[in-house]
Parts: sequence; C-alpha cells; structure tokens
Amino acid sequence: MLTPPEDLAPDQVSSYLHTYWGLDGVQVSYLPAGHGSHNWTAVASDGTTWFVKAMRRGPDSDFSQATLQTATAAHQAGLDFVLAPIPDHTGAALRPVSPAWQLALFPHVEGRNPDFGSSERVLVGEILGRLHSLFPLPDCALRWEPGWFQPELKQVLAADLDRPWTDGPYGERARALLTTSVSGIERLLAHSDRLVARLGESDDPYVLTHGEPHEGNTMLDTSGRMHLIDCDAMMVAPRERDLRLLLYASHRRPRALDNTDVVAAYQRTAGPIEARPFVLELFRAEWHLIEMARYAWLFGGPHGETAEVRVRWEALTQYLPVTQNWPELGRGRLTS
Repeated sequence: MLTPPEDLAPDQVSSYLHTYWGLDGVQVSYLPAGHGSHNWTAVASDGTTWFVKAMRRGPDSDFSQATLQTATAAHQAGLDFVLAPIPDHTGAALRPVSPAWQLALFPHVEGRNPDFGSSERVLVGEILGRLHSLFPLPDCALRWEPGWFQPELKQVLAADLDRPWTDGPYGERARALLTTSVSGIERLLAHSDRLVARLGESDDPYVLTHGEPHEGNTMLDTSGRMHLIDCDAMMVAPRERDLRLLLYASHRRPRALDNTDVVAAYQRTAGPIEARPFVLELFRAEWHLIEMARYAWLFGGPHGETAEVRVRWEALTQYLPVTQNWPELGRGRLTS
C-alpha cells in the first residue's frame, strides 16, 4: 500500500512487536509498496532489522493465517529460500493485535527483485522445483479449489450492473467498462469451466505452490541467493499455478521469452516434469477472473480518490475488455 493506515500508528506497531515478539526499543519506518498489506521496516535497540506486514482482519484472516503457517512449515522443513514469518511467542505466524489488525514479522533481506527478462529467472525456476518437491506436504496447508471469486463475479454480472455505482469517483466508469465487457467475461468463465473439467480427468499429483512467484514476490539477495517472499497465498495445487508466472512472466499475456534454461533449472530440482499448457491457461484465466471480481467489488462500493484506488483502476483497464488479453475469445476460436 502506498499510504500508511490512519488507524495504526508507528508507536502501536512498535508496542505490538515488543508485546508479541519481545523486540525492544523498535523504530519503525513505513514502506510505501505492495498491495493488500501495509509494510514497515523495524530496527530494534540491538541493531537487528526486521520487516513487518500488517493486514486488516476480516473474512480472509483464517486463510492468511493458514498460508503463512504453511510458509513457516516449509522453511522449517529445510526450504530456507522461503521467507517465512517469525512466529510470535504463542507460535502464531500471523498475530491478531487488535480488533482491526493482524501483524506478521519477517527477517529483513538486503537485495532486490530479479529481472524476469534475464537469466535471473533461472534461479527462480530452481527454487520452485525445490518447493514443488517438498514431501510430506505440511498438514496445515490449504488445498486449492477451482472457481475462486467466480460466484461473486457472476453475481455482479447478473444483478449489480443495473444499479448506479455512485459511491466513489470510479464507480460509474467501472460499471460502464464491466457492462460493455459482459460477453467477453462470460466466454472466459465458460473457457475456465472447460479447462477445470479437463483438469479433473488428470491424475497428476498436487504440490506445494507459492501462488504468485513473479518479479515482485521474489528477491535476489546481496549474496546472489534467490528467495520467495510474500508467501500469503501458499497452498497445495497443480504445479502450473506457479509455472504460469515462471514461464509466461506476466499476469496478462505470455511474454515471448526463451524458457530453455529456465525449464532445465526447474527440472534439475523437480524432476523430468513438463508443464501442461492447458493448466497454464487455466491459471491465467483464473487470475484474470479473480482480478475482475475484486475490482468490481471495490468500485461497486464506497471508495475514494487515493493513489491505491487509481492503481487499481488502471489495473482493471488492463484486464478489460477481455479480448485485449484473449484475442481468440473475440474470434470465437478459443478451445480447451
């Protein structure tokens, strides 16, 4: 998030870090980055540096607790490249600290995000292969199920576009964009259903996946080691959930990249496994539909004119109309 929350002050963050993690004399500095959580760097009185993530409590709290607990379990199982939260004094990976907020504390890693257009993506392929080879799977890991947010999106298409969206500056623009895109969205939903049905006929085992291993959720440290960060969507799923971003290097349309060395690196740690193109496309379609649903929910309700909201409006225009990313859909030639 680009701006700090008004209802969570730096001295409160410092106090929570002392109470639940035993850190003394913590000085925190807000980091205007990322989506979905508020972030700080924290320096304790002993000079140690930490990274703090704050999430609002709500319907997704149990999901976030389970995924971050899974990241901790993977790290403790020997996957040291997984940047997992430091459990608090009760063992919780994500600590509720007030009726509104929950915090997670992470080691601070000096480094930068890798360039997915370079050979650095090979290092990501290697660690994803190691992640996908983890066995036994953590008991706390959630299992992916198809259709995330699709009932909510279908509800918007069926019932919510006929009323004015006047609770914020982007409401009517978003409603107009969604209204003119209904046909394309419905075709993408149908295409996703066909791919899900095909996946149901496969017996390939599910593996532990990160969920979003793109440039922003991976980090190359100063020693040259690659890390998986932001593991708050980690769950057991088809491996293509991760391989889509590794091979496509894009949420929207595949980038024209040479994957020869990347695949070789992945197979060195995962084994002689080939990604299934139709499952890669399933997860690309799922992501697009999730984003449409989330932005429809945001712009259909109260929202303001903030930097975060402007970013989300620009993001919606990158997914709609559907045919800008799925041109075959507009020609009626998209098959499973």
